[in-house]
Amino acid sequence: MNIISLMVALVVVGLLLWLVNNYIPMEARIKQILNTVVVIMVILWVLNTVGVMGVLPAPLVSMLVTLVVVGLLLWLVNSYIPMERRIKQILNIVVIILVVLWLLNVFGVLSGIPSIRIGNP
Repeated sequence: MNIISLMVALVVVGLLLWLVNNYIPMEARIKQILNTVVVIMVILWVLNTVGVMGVLPAPLVSMLVTLVVVGLLLWLVNSYIPMERRIKQILNIVVIILVVLWLLNVFGVLSGIPSIRIGNP
């Protein structure tokens, strides 16, 4: 895809997002979520179009996309789901611990630890 087609596509997406934000009545929170999702998708599309995604190894791209999705979901929960502050803190800690353990497993740090078994073998 040449640079002119890329610029036209970005202008069209920007214009459509502007029209949605200004002329479609919906709650501000929903618009913010929509804007965030569209911007992330456009960034990923542009990176793929210019060939940056092809340079990076597929497992790294998959890991980065997973981290972005988990971060976006955690942000959405923290911003828009009404719950007690203490419960949100616990949820954040649990998600961060799980993500760190997942990353350690992906990079092979946890592979040296023998599998833990609970109950009878």
